[in-house]
Amino acid sequence: MNTAHFVYIADVYCPWCYAFWPIMQRIAAQHPEFPVHVLGGNLMSRRVTLADDAAASPGLTDFWREVEHALGRSLAGAIHAVETGREMCLFSPGADEVLEALKTLAPGHALEQLLALEDLFYGQGQDIFSDSSLAALAQRWHMAPDALTAAMAAPETAQAARRGLEEASALMGEISAYPSVILVRGNRRDAVSRGFVHYETVASRLEDAMQDLGLEDMPPHTACSWHGGCTLGRHTK
Repeated sequence: MNTAHFVYIADVYCPWCYAFWPIMQRIAAQHPEFPVHVLGGNLMSRRVTLADDAAASPGLTDFWREVEHALGRSLAGAIHAVETGREMCLFSPGADEVLEALKTLAPGHALEQLLALEDLFYGQGQDIFSDSSLAALAQRWHMAPDALTAAMAAPETAQAARRGLEEASALMGEISAYPSVILVRGNRRDAVSRGFVHYETVASRLEDAMQDLGLEDMPPHTACSWHGGCTLGRHTK
């Protein structure tokens, strides 16, 4: 992709990413001149069950409730899935392959496809790899369920997902911060979000980047927290 564009890096199992969706949607709508290149994440790099993940993180649902309260986006589906012991598989590379298959079969809808995967987990509390989830995704984008599963199993899909992870890693650097939004223009890379930040911060940094003011790096630890605090302001020359 050689034209100026956004790169949006998000992980299906990242609650910050699910909460960031309305912000990303707003930014994309305000700047249709910048296509959005969507890349998946690697937060759950090893295949685990939801029950095992919750057992390893006893405060998981409390944390999700804090995110809900601070950011105003319901995570009720995932919370209910933990509390009722629903059997679910969590595996980011596999989710990335589902996303790549959807992007291949129904191009031009990557943002919506990513949200659909996030919503299956956080909004509906569903295993995205279940037959019912895959059938719902296929139906939404007017494809046969077996076409989606065949695309997921294709070697080129796994290769595309791996390339995406490599691209995301190179853009984010040593610390993976989900979600990240990067404005790419030629050889220039401006990170307008590293981790969850509020709309005002993204918009001001994007405005500065477009005016070539030169953004300072945004380390993930300075991003807005789920308590609502934010140490970031505008950056100028």
